[in-house]
Amino acid sequence: MELRHLRYFAAVAEQLHFRHAAELVHVAQPALSQQIRQLEEEIGVKLFERSRHNVRLTPAGKAFYENTQRILRQVDQAVSKAKKVELGDAGSIRIGFVSTAAIRVLPDAVKKLQKQAPSAEVELNELSAGEQIDGLYREQLDIGFLHAKLSQDILKTKTVARDRLVAAVPAASKLAGRTRVDLKDLASWTAIMPAGHTSSGFYEQVRMAYQMAGVRPESVHYTRLLQTGLLLVAAGMGVSLVPESFQSMHLKGVAYKKLKVEPPLSEMVAAWRRDNTSPLLARFIGNLPELA
Repeated sequence: MELRHLRYFAAVAEQLHFRHAAELVHVAQPALSQQIRQLEEEIGVKLFERSRHNVRLTPAGKAFYENTQRILRQVDQAVSKAKKVELGDAGSIRIGFVSTAAIRVLPDAVKKLQKQAPSAEVELNELSAGEQIDGLYREQLDIGFLHAKLSQDILKTKTVARDRLVAAVPAASKLAGRTRVDLKDLASWTAIMPAGHTSSGFYEQVRMAYQMAGVRPESVHYTRLLQTGLLLVAAGMGVSLVPESFQSMHLKGVAYKKLKVEPPLSEMVAAWRRDNTSPLLARFIGNLPELA
């Protein structure tokens, strides 16, 4: 049984007239009649009662027609969805991100995608940089937003944001009363920073900032996510260097201070597999900001 047999049958069942049905499906009437007979022989039941002037469905034909309608609707829906996916108007996209991306780049990109492709499914996963890289390599993510310098092997990257580093300090400390702070003033404080991973990332940027200032923190606490570090800062357990965009996170107990000597800008990249040919991913990447 082929799909065309179902379409021919449905046409006759709806028209109850072989000539009209043949015109509807653009085949000759004798050919249509033959196809219906072949269908009846294949399934082993009589679908139509035929007389010289009338065509009507048998009880078996009525039952078969009900299911045929459902099957044809599903086929049409499948074809429509396949076409939308091919055009990047549907499908699913799995996105990994660090909190910095949720503040700056990600919301606008997702809103644009949802406006362009309302039926697209977007899965958001807040993950550390290392977890995102692993997810990309394992094909568990389509794209990630992270602070890292990635080797250009199976991954392709695009710089989507640059941020100055600022110091997040306890609001109850004397540091909070200053306009700017010197990293040397932070040497006696516990440095709270995200753990490093195999690719050069935000940890290296923070470490470089301390090195450029000739400062070696007396102690270090490592966290998986930057916002976890801010909670520790709010509790007075240390200080943290974070991207300037974090100032929009008004966390009680945390004060953000500019640095007297600013280290190089912190870069965030979007990363995806070169062999990922998803049209929806391509559309999403096209919505990301272009930075020189």
